[in-house]
Amino acid sequence: MKKLPIPLPLIILALAAIAVWFIFNNKPVAKKKDSPQVYQLRTEAMTPVAIDYEVWVPSYGVVQPKTQSLVIAQVAGQIISVSDQFRDGAFFEKGDILLEIDDADYRAQLTIASAELKQAEFTYQDELARAEIALKDWKKLGNTSKPPSLVAREPQLNSSLSNLEASRAKVKQAELNLKRTQIVAPFAGRVLSLNVNVGQVVNNGNTLGSIYAVDAVEVRLPLKQSDLEHLNLPETYRDNDLLEQMSHPKVKLKAQVANKTHTWEGEVVRVEGTIDAQTRQLYVVAEVSDPYKYRSDDTPPLKIGQFVNAQIQGRVLPQVVKIPRSAVYAANYVNVIEAGVLSRKYITELWQNELEVIVANDFDEQQLISLTPLGDVVSGTAVEIFKETAMSQSNKDHVELHDQLQVEKVP
Repeated sequence: MKKLPIPLPLIILALAAIAVWFIFNNKPVAKKKDSPQVYQLRTEAMTPVAIDYEVWVPSYGVVQPKTQSLVIAQVAGQIISVSDQFRDGAFFEKGDILLEIDDADYRAQLTIASAELKQAEFTYQDELARAEIALKDWKKLGNTSKPPSLVAREPQLNSSLSNLEASRAKVKQAELNLKRTQIVAPFAGRVLSLNVNVGQVVNNGNTLGSIYAVDAVEVRLPLKQSDLEHLNLPETYRDNDLLEQMSHPKVKLKAQVANKTHTWEGEVVRVEGTIDAQTRQLYVVAEVSDPYKYRSDDTPPLKIGQFVNAQIQGRVLPQVVKIPRSAVYAANYVNVIEAGVLSRKYITELWQNELEVIVANDFDEQQLISLTPLGDVVSGTAVEIFKETAMSQSNKDHVELHDQLQVEKVP
């Protein structure tokens, strides 16, 4: 039996029906949209704590002797001895004989001067006797008035008295020259340099060496104009009552010796009278007493020419807030957190160093300060605090750390 062909329209309808069925049975199901996710910044925060902050002004300088002298020959001659205490770096005490010059010529001059003095004394006594005899002869002649000066031998008497005084002066000069053949230490000190040695002939005025006293050393410390308001400097003139009340700020000098940091304490003793024309800085002078005394902590003595960093004790800023420098933006604002929201707060800076900024306590009780660097964050951003700290009530540790950072910069 022969099959009949399927008409083309029926095929098209069948395919259309299948397509409609597939579409209805594979209809996409609408999904419920999720609510938008809220992202929060995480930050470390600190509680503002009001403290009394003692300012320590940083500076630097080079150690110099307080008293330094050139040893000058006051007589000429050949050097016959040099003491071991008159060598480079040697110590000596006041009154020690540092150097001796041949004194043979000066002993001879003293002998001659002494002989001339004896002759002048004899001449003067002779003239006194002659004047007395002349006066008696004048009276024997019946004269009751005062005799003329020539009769009384006053010119001869005055001349002999002048010769006597000159002879005495020559003896004193000869004794002084003889004494000057020995160079005696004027104070307890140390030798910076020795310029001569045994056998050398020196003249009056020649420099024999350089010495300095060991009772104290000084350091010139430059100060910026902005630092002066934080210091009480001893600058009162003539008003003794105020001068006694003026404090001498303490100074801590630090330097590295043999890879170890050492500290010496002193005080500001005076302020220089002019401002440096080039740097526009004012210099103060700090003094360290007895820098060569023994210290139980093995602190070495200060060396002349040694570079040191200094911290000068300043005034106390009452009830201020200490903030790490990393938390301050553009040097005039910080990010504060209140009720979990970040906002920008402008600050009043009172003092700063390399580690911290001291600002006025303008913070509310519920405000926290963000410590994590967040960049330029828009105010109103929600934040999450993962760590909350309170700054130390004392600035001692920060001062010591700042000192250490300064010492590490010393060449």
